[in-house]
Amino acid sequence: MKKVLFIIIIFLVIWSIISDSGVETREFPQLSEPKIVTFEWEYGGSNYSITETLYKTAYEYYNSEPKEYTCLEGYCPEGWEEDYVKTFLKKVEGDNTISQIASDIKTIGQRAKLDDDQIVELTVAFVQSISYDEAKAKIAEPLPRYPYEVLYDNKGICSGKSFLAASLIRELGYGVALFDYEYEEHIAPAVKCLKEYSSYNSGYCYTEITERGFKIGEMPEMDIDTKIPRIRTSINLFEEKNMFDLGGLELGDAKIYEIVDGNSYRGIIKTAQTIQRIETLEKELERLDSIINLLENELSQLENSVNYYDQQAEAAYRRHEILGDYTSHNEYRRLFSQYELAYDKYESRADEHDREVDRYNNFVYEYNALIEDFYK
Repeated sequence: MKKVLFIIIIFLVIWSIISDSGVETREFPQLSEPKIVTFEWEYGGSNYSITETLYKTAYEYYNSEPKEYTCLEGYCPEGWEEDYVKTFLKKVEGDNTISQIASDIKTIGQRAKLDDDQIVELTVAFVQSISYDEAKAKIAEPLPRYPYEVLYDNKGICSGKSFLAASLIRELGYGVALFDYEYEEHIAPAVKCLKEYSSYNSGYCYTEITERGFKIGEMPEMDIDTKIPRIRTSINLFEEKNMFDLGGLELGDAKIYEIVDGNSYRGIIKTAQTIQRIETLEKELERLDSIINLLENELSQLENSVNYYDQQAEAAYRRHEILGDYTSHNEYRRLFSQYELAYDKYESRADEHDREVDRYNNFVYEYNALIEDFYK
């Protein structure tokens, strides 16, 4: 029994060494059956595109690579999740697809006179533009896919797109990590950035690649029903809105897997300032929305009071016209005075309501202008 256990341990050690060193037990195939794929995307208000040649033989190679982590007799070693994730980022001898695409993106970025940080943003926008594979996302516990598979199909879910983004960012010389969310069943790349602006004080800035428009460092809220990250959208003016809804499911704590150290992204400073202003406006809009709704409820009650005293005063005046005595006249004056008090209070609250609506709408104009520019 000891001899068998010793052999198993030796096998695991050798397997670990082979895995960590990046040595492949399978030979990368000869490239054949080419497929031309054109990627088009938008960044900073400009359109970009690259055309790449991919190969069916390479696609089938990655497609047949193991995608599940098998634990020996139900026992998984500590840190197995990180080892598992990193298998999808391995560099395969004979395949330079990722480095070629990173180089192509960098070249068109330099032609557009973008700096290094902007080229990272351009790369993130490239991955975001790849379609989200909704059919695969509906599968219970879908297996991750390699970056090559995502590129070849030009679609993927959060895991495959995250591995692709991390691989490209690594090629650009920036530090990169992966944030793994077990509860939300979500994963995202993170770019090395200034620690004081980083996510979870980790030194890495969360980067959402599921949908277009998300900025490096922006922590999205998840749609409560679909659990898909959702981008901020414009808000209607108060008079046009049906319901105020900026809420969603916040991401919880993440397991952080550092992939490689490298350059630090400094564009987070400006992004953080904009996000802070956007979040301040969201809180102010929520506060004003609550105040306006309370005022509208009060105005409804005051309107009923105004109508009541108006009707009562009118009836008292008709009685006075018939009776012509002091008693009926005094009753009319009393009711009319109550009507005036109710009307004055109604007008005061109506003016306050209008002022708050104007403030709300001014904040909406600022908010919409901010996010329109922010998500270019």
